[in-house]
Amino acid sequence: MIKNKTSSFSLLHTEWSSGWGGQEIRILAESLAFKNRGISVKIAAQPNGQLIDRARNAGIEVFPVHMNKGFNISAIWHLIKIIKNEQINIVHTHSSVDHRLAGIAARISGCSVVRSRHLSTPISRSPLSKALYMKLADQVITSGESIRQAMISNNGMSGDRIVSIPAGIDTNQFSLDRKMPDVRSLYNIPKDTFILGIVGVLRSWKGHSDLIDAVKRISYKIPKLKLLIVGEGPQRKAIEKQIINLNLSDIVILVGYQKDPAPFMKAMDVVVLPSYSNEATSQVLPQAMAMRRPVISTSIGSLQEVVINEQTGLTVPPRDVVALSEAVIRIYTNKSFGYKLAESGYLHVQSKFTFDQMINSTEAVYRKILAH
Repeated sequence: MIKNKTSSFSLLHTEWSSGWGGQEIRILAESLAFKNRGISVKIAAQPNGQLIDRARNAGIEVFPVHMNKGFNISAIWHLIKIIKNEQINIVHTHSSVDHRLAGIAARISGCSVVRSRHLSTPISRSPLSKALYMKLADQVITSGESIRQAMISNNGMSGDRIVSIPAGIDTNQFSLDRKMPDVRSLYNIPKDTFILGIVGVLRSWKGHSDLIDAVKRISYKIPKLKLLIVGEGPQRKAIEKQIINLNLSDIVILVGYQKDPAPFMKAMDVVVLPSYSNEATSQVLPQAMAMRRPVISTSIGSLQEVVINEQTGLTVPPRDVVALSEAVIRIYTNKSFGYKLAESGYLHVQSKFTFDQMINSTEAVYRKILAH
């Protein structure tokens, strides 16, 4: 924990998205961590968003705010009232819509602004986009160094205003030392079954369809094979249809959303993240690596900062089902290689991707802004 905390401050997180994924999970986790450090933390989010309910249930004070795209004057006015009434010192925004609205509200209120950039999607090179990041925010936090570098080189943004703070994982939750349910027994999976796994929201760009196609290819080479899909999302029906069309109902198990995915990761022989867009460093990959699971990911965004090919895991080109299949077969046929990847991955996560490191770095950003 950061020392020399001479003063506390009040923090407001804002989020436009109504969904529930890595971005929203990180917001809530950070909020709880700072609350535990004696910081006043509040969240303003969409009334119908999952973040509102989950934050409220976790004991974080929440403010439902209807945030629409465009110059939403009513939302700006609502946010100004929250900032002033709650004596907010820092507004931390997380999506383009809430950044524009809450950023304007914060500036009118004389409040500092931090903008997080969670995705690796290219940013428009328009002067407006640059101004939204460089003028409407005092500091930008990216979820990976490659995102930071892209903003500097592609968008001409100032490097000293951008800092990379990858998602950190709870090494107490994601630890083999924990007592946890035996997922293989719960799902009647024999001990000698080779289990592939993916954890994440069922979105198209997460690459579930590519992984299922790969499972079809390798099912002929791995006689005892299962694929565990952990998560829920808009692509569930499409995934179910694909499973039926490929006659994989006996191999693929959709387990739905799991509040604690650690037991499922423990059951997996390999954890795969075949995303082909948007990813930053991911939370799932470090979680799996902390569980000493070998991992396979695509070579996009900041994933390569977590998965160093041939060292802490294997990377394959996005949307390359053949390469993905070969990577799985390689680990299946060479258990010692998979063990080596898992151990290297574990050490990599412990040195760079812990939750405490993320919170300490984020607090350093806050206090630097407040000191000016």
